[in-house]
Amino acid sequence: MKFRSQALLLCLAASMALASDYVEFSVVERIRFSVPGNWPVISSKSTAEKTVFAFQIPNRADKKTSDSSNLVIVASYLSNPQEREDFEKKASTIENNATEQKIVEGWRCSTFTGTQKSTQYVVWDCYRTVADCGVKVRIAWPRLPKNPRDYDKQMEAILSDFLTSVAPSKPLDPTSKGSVLRNEQPR
Repeated sequence: MKFRSQALLLCLAASMALASDYVEFSVVERIRFSVPGNWPVISSKSTAEKTVFAFQIPNRADKKTSDSSNLVIVASYLSNPQEREDFEKKASTIENNATEQKIVEGWRCSTFTGTQKSTQYVVWDCYRTVADCGVKVRIAWPRLPKNPRDYDKQMEAILSDFLTSVAPSKPLDPTSKGSVLRNEQPR
């Protein structure tokens, strides 16, 4: 019996360790951010001026549908004062039906709902200058009948955690073979 209890605790600890598995990304040694390891990268593109990553956020309710929950981060290098001013101007502009919301200190965010095909989506756009980058984050999720009741709150918490993870980059280890680091410690 003692062995079974220990085995159960070991399995539980292993599943908790997997749940806290994050992947940290560093963008051209300018900014870094982390996402859960189970978020597939659905798109990425990087140049010296701009980097874009798009992730799909797992949601059991969207299985066998064309809908999905997604997060996109766009980091644009602001190489001069005019580019910085242009980014700040764009960041302060709110879409017609959006409302400004406070979610994380230092970020300017707004939210609105929109429709894709026949599905209503909640969309958040957030802006901030980090190091020499103008950073835009967009998260969108469908309002599906099978979503948990508190899905909007869960997604807002996910957004808050993500925004909190965006920070100036640490210099990469020159012996490293890439710019993606795996961090298996909870944040």
